[in-house]
Amino acid sequence: MILSDKDIVESIKSGALVIKPFNKNFLGPCSYDVTLGDEFIIYKDEVYDITKPLNYERIKVKNSLLVCPLNYKYDKDKLKEKYGVDIVVEGGILGTTNEYIELPNNICAQYQGRSSLGRVFLTSHQTAGWIDAGFRGKITLEIVAFDKPVILYVGQRIGQLIFSYLNTPAEVGYCDRKSSKYKNQSSVFPSLIHKEFKE
Repeated sequence: MILSDKDIVESIKSGALVIKPFNKNFLGPCSYDVTLGDEFIIYKDEVYDITKPLNYERIKVKNSLLVCPLNYKYDKDKLKEKYGVDIVVEGGILGTTNEYIELPNNICAQYQGRSSLGRVFLTSHQTAGWIDAGFRGKITLEIVAFDKPVILYVGQRIGQLIFSYLNTPAEVGYCDRKSSKYKNQSSVFPSLIHKEFKE
């Protein structure tokens, strides 16, 4: 069963669900909008060899960034100057939410990009929208522009969380599992899939 706005507020008041910071204006009828943080990751590898740790650069953005489609023909410096953005990125970039969440063992969540951003062909998650019961941390976002460059602003609403009750609580929540790779994320985090090849 999906949580309504009333259910979300009651779960936060009881301490069962944690969303920090929480802004009541971001509540939808059955969702909660989350905002774009200021830390990002850009991968540096020519090829993603998922059996090895990936090389990346962690960057902090003060105000805004311009996300360009892969192979978009542009002059990075000209675009940066013209639109007054902090950085210009081609292809995918990992971001994070400002919001930190804690899910109890009887609530899971799903991250979805906002419809308004989808209508300019920008996605803020690729396939990783599921958040297991018992998760604690910030949400890592996989951001890609598909049509034209899109300017994103730190602190803007970027996506939404939809919460659901489990019929019975999970026996072992996400952050209590030994094999969970992304527990207690305090910021954007790169892929750790290489760890699966050592198990």
